[in-house]
Parts: sequence; structure tokens; C-alpha cells
Amino acid sequence: MNIWKIDLKNKNALAIYNKIIAQEILGVELSFHPKALIPAVMSRFEFVKLAVMPHETVLDVGTGSVAICAIIAAKHLEAEVYATEMIEEYYENAKRNIIQNSLQDRIHLIKSSGEIIEGVIPNGLNFDAIISNPPYLPSKAKLTNKKFGGSAEELTGGGKAGADFSLKFIEESVSRLNEGGRISLMIPMKKKKISESITIQMEKENLDIQSIRLITGNRERLVIIGNKK
Repeated sequence: MNIWKIDLKNKNALAIYNKIIAQEILGVELSFHPKALIPAVMSRFEFVKLAVMPHETVLDVGTGSVAICAIIAAKHLEAEVYATEMIEEYYENAKRNIIQNSLQDRIHLIKSSGEIIEGVIPNGLNFDAIISNPPYLPSKAKLTNKKFGGSAEELTGGGKAGADFSLKFIEESVSRLNEGGRISLMIPMKKKKISESITIQMEKENLDIQSIRLITGNRERLVIIGNKK
């Protein structure tokens, strides 16, 4: 008997695998940008289910070339989603994914030009859930020989620990939450310094904090949720 095994260390194989998972389990069609990171579809699905309630208004900061979290929230939770992306090529690929899944009436894609929320999202527009899969590499990280792709903007969170983006994200998000709303970030489980920094910042903002360990396949992630009191 022949046993077939998918080589998930190969970027093309990883893209095909996630494309099939998206089709068969989530009922969505995805196109992947050749230079961008390949998101793990099921970990994004589990993240969105933890972070978003049905029919909410959601902001997805840094939706990426696939716009997978925005698509999941709009399709499976019937959310109204505002999704931002700064890289032109990724923005165009995200737009194609949104259109090919007929979600352009539910997902408002916004070019962020490198900002997070301030200067990107109009004043007075607030949300029930604000989510992000933030970049987490430090400013001085070497980005040569990236086997799975990804630009510096996509990968580098800034500062010595790579937490600068996440901290600014929290600061700018709090005033944009509706009553009972929440901020949610998903980071690799091993990034202890970033998770500690996120927790401290959420405490400063007087948020109720939940930390949830999320395992999908061989990926282990930490979801940190800050609930507005």
C-alpha cells in the first residue's frame, strides 16, 4: 500500500494544502500571493471563532494577501468587516479573494499606507471586535533566505522583542471599541516576551484579559483577548 505524505516544508505544497482545506472545510476559494506568507487556514478559523461573535462589526488590521480572517468572519459569522492592508500587491490579491467569494458587500478593504488605525479608519467608526495576526520579529531580525516568503512589513513587529506593532495596535484600538467589545491578537506560543508585553499593555488599558492556547495540527499559537469592561 502506498502512503502519500504532504511535504509541508515546501511552500507550494503548503499553499495547495491550505487551498484544499479552505475549499472543502470552509467553503471558500483562496488565491495565494507568491511572495507572501501562507496562512494556516484552520488556525485562522479557530482564532476568528474565539475573537468574533455572529453579526458583529469587525476590524481586521493587516489582513494580508489572503484576507483569510476577514473572509471567515464575513462568511461564517455574517460579520461586517473592515480589513486593512498596506502592501499594494497584497492588497490587490486580498481584493481578488474577497470578490471571488462574493463578499465585497460585507468586507470593506482599506489601504493602510503603513499606519495601524489612526489615520486609516475614519473617526467615529467603532467596532465590536478588533483583531490582528501581528508581525513579531524584532527590528534587527535578518530576513535573508526566507523559505516561506514574506516581506519585511509582513514579518517585522519592531523593537528589541518585536512587540512594537502589537503595543501600538492595543493603544489605538481601545478607543475604537464599542461597549463590551474586545481586542484579540494571535502570536506564536514561543514568543513569551511579546505575550508578556501585550498582557502588560492590556492591563494598563484596563481590559479583562483571556489567554487561550490554540493548537491546530503542528502549530501552537497563543490567542490573547482583551475585553472592554
